[in-house]
Amino acid sequence: MKAVVISKAESLTIERVPDPICQPDEVIVQVAACGMCGTDLHIYKGEYLADYPMIPGHEFGGTIVEVGKNVSYLKVGDRVTADPNVFCGYCDFCRNEQANHCLNWRGVGVTRSGAFADYVPVPARNCYLVPDSLTDSQVAFIEPVACVAYALRRLRVWPASQVLIFGAGPMGLLLLQVLRRSGASQVVVVEKQPARLGLAEQLGAAATISAGPEQTEALNELAPYGFDIVIDATGVPKVIEHAFDYLKPRGQFLQFGVAPSDSVVQINPYKFFKNDWILLGSYATCYSFQPAIAWLANEVVDTSQLVSHSVPMADFATTFDQFAQGETLKVQVHIS
Repeated sequence: MKAVVISKAESLTIERVPDPICQPDEVIVQVAACGMCGTDLHIYKGEYLADYPMIPGHEFGGTIVEVGKNVSYLKVGDRVTADPNVFCGYCDFCRNEQANHCLNWRGVGVTRSGAFADYVPVPARNCYLVPDSLTDSQVAFIEPVACVAYALRRLRVWPASQVLIFGAGPMGLLLLQVLRRSGASQVVVVEKQPARLGLAEQLGAAATISAGPEQTEALNELAPYGFDIVIDATGVPKVIEHAFDYLKPRGQFLQFGVAPSDSVVQINPYKFFKNDWILLGSYATCYSFQPAIAWLANEVVDTSQLVSHSVPMADFATTFDQFAQGETLKVQVHIS
């Protein structure tokens, strides 16, 4: 089969590799579409745990073409997506409903073969049947939407909360849509790229603010005492550091964007004490695929405007470079 292979840090090729062998508790999925993610970029740069050589790709959907001998609840021809997070089920975290911190975690497209390939092997228990009404592009969005669903479980959106989101990339725009439907009175978006600000406005942002020297005045006019919820969806340390300037007393700060693992920000701990702030992280997914599928099937979120590039595998390297330079929104590779 054809596959994208990262043989070592900053070395990527498209090559022919052996077809996967179906293990007793697995299925083989013929991949229809797979989305590029910042995690793929971190793996390429050698900034994230990965076992090289690695076939990346973890935002995907497709059709089952082979079923392991121990699998009775899925069949050839089923259209599925799969949670790429493979949890052991028996460690302390798994048994305490914190499986995203599994001590024996493995990840499709991270520590085991991923979906930028004709076929991908996945544990059957990680598969979710998807409605026929969803397009291949929507199915490839289920994993990112599941990350947002987990974040919303972490947050408490009070009635009429004022929300501020830094970053209008695909994840920031998904957060915007979901928060609008979760009781917030206004969702404000700060972003440096004008085209993304325009898209945020189309998707229902109450206000869009261009990142820069004038953002403070504009945000203070909208929320003189600060916002109830401030979310970083950029992962940029300087943005994170200054995001607390806009957080209301008793406010919640959500770190959603992935910052470099060695980055540091300076925060005054007295302000946390004085303002009763709540600091939250949101790491990956945790049994949040079913709400993600429901959101997409019931049109709570619109992903059609979030795909800037839809390309064949042959164009992967060129488009991946554009993605790395921040010149795209969501890139999806259509494989079959």
